[in-house]
Amino acid sequence: MDALAGNLDLTGRVAFVIGGTRGIGEAIVRRLAEAGARVATMARTADEKAGGDVVVLAGDVSLKADVDRAVARVVGRLGTIDVLVNCAGVVRRKPVLETTEEDWDFIHDVNVKGVFLACRAVAPVMRKAGRGRIVNITSAAAELALMNRAAYCASKAAVMQLTRCLALEWGPYGITVNAVGPGITETPLTRGYLEADPVRRQKMIDKLPLGRLGGPGDMAGAVLFLASDLAGYVTGQTIYVDGGWGIGDYDW
Repeated sequence: MDALAGNLDLTGRVAFVIGGTRGIGEAIVRRLAEAGARVATMARTADEKAGGDVVVLAGDVSLKADVDRAVARVVGRLGTIDVLVNCAGVVRRKPVLETTEEDWDFIHDVNVKGVFLACRAVAPVMRKAGRGRIVNITSAAAELALMNRAAYCASKAAVMQLTRCLALEWGPYGITVNAVGPGITETPLTRGYLEADPVRRQKMIDKLPLGRLGGPGDMAGAVLFLASDLAGYVTGQTIYVDGGWGIGDYDW
């Protein structure tokens, strides 16, 4: 193994991916396992299993009891948690005047509260070890306003700022906290929206400098970097993996 590959090697480390059973999360689980990590994941609709390459737990990330129980079970089975990836996310596309209080709470409970609960539950384990990697999945929508997704955009902006605050507080304990911000990515969460209007989909592609939509594997590569020794001096940052979407639209 060459030196560069060695710095990406996660052999002997334990990764816990919340929201890792489909889409971007599933790709992250696969990429971390390929890098040598022992991986556990939690999802609300998961079928629990303890055997095989990945420990799969069922739980609701917006419920403290579920998150605390899952973290305890991962530590009990695998010994520790070296890497936490928060990938659970939801969206409801509605104009603000049609967005209900229930819509707002549902989105923020999963997208923001869930990240807060998971980070807080895992931090004592990492502090005791004197090191850790936390990677939160935010979105290019943390900085770019999107029509009919105010609640979602606000939630992802909150994750970006939470990432920065946790990096500031936990850096002295050897814990890095960073985020990955996907752009327009083809996943089960977005597939219906993208396929509903092929013309709109092509317009999106035409505005991207790289000329294609992102895939889950694109995001997983950035997460692996932030989880690895190569990113040992990177904290409080958000890496936007958006095909150049955030650069700006110069097609005036």
